[in-house]
Amino acid sequence: MDGVLAWLLSVAVRALALTWRVRLPAWPVAGPCVIAFFHGEQFPMIALHRGRGIVGMASHSKDGALLAAVLERLGYGVIRGSTSRGGGEALFASVTALREGRSPALAVDGPRGPAGRVHPGAAALAKAAEVPVVLGRVHAAGWRARSWDRFLVPWPFTTVEVRYATWRPGEGTLAEAFARLGDD
Repeated sequence: MDGVLAWLLSVAVRALALTWRVRLPAWPVAGPCVIAFFHGEQFPMIALHRGRGIVGMASHSKDGALLAAVLERLGYGVIRGSTSRGGGEALFASVTALREGRSPALAVDGPRGPAGRVHPGAAALAKAAEVPVVLGRVHAAGWRARSWDRFLVPWPFTTVEVRYATWRPGEGTLAEAFARLGDD
């Protein structure tokens, strides 16, 4: 049943994204990087960044298993682990992905929040691998879940705007870089 649900969700992601008017700037770095975003904005980020050599991170939870299956169906690589379970293995797999030229992507406020609070994982990974972090924010009208992360599903036919910034170790904190990028 989970395979059917993952297939249905991946079809829904593709179909909904086809209706959006998208404002997507040029990718800000050359080469592999760590990609950081907020948990509640992952749906449009996943829909709009396929085919870039990105490896998504998904927790070992039941929701994480579903996310991993959807990511794989959309063409992403997947690393399993989170700050609460499997973090060491996920860090090792992320460094390996970076060395292979792929970019790990992670929600910096997940898996449990609080929403919008930047945890240290992405910055630590970038420092260990000596690569930049590309921060992504999504701005769109849509449905927001009543969950801790206020998960966003943009409406059909709405404008979805993505904004990027880059951060490198030694340029203040990653939280400060997200603050400069602005709220949705």
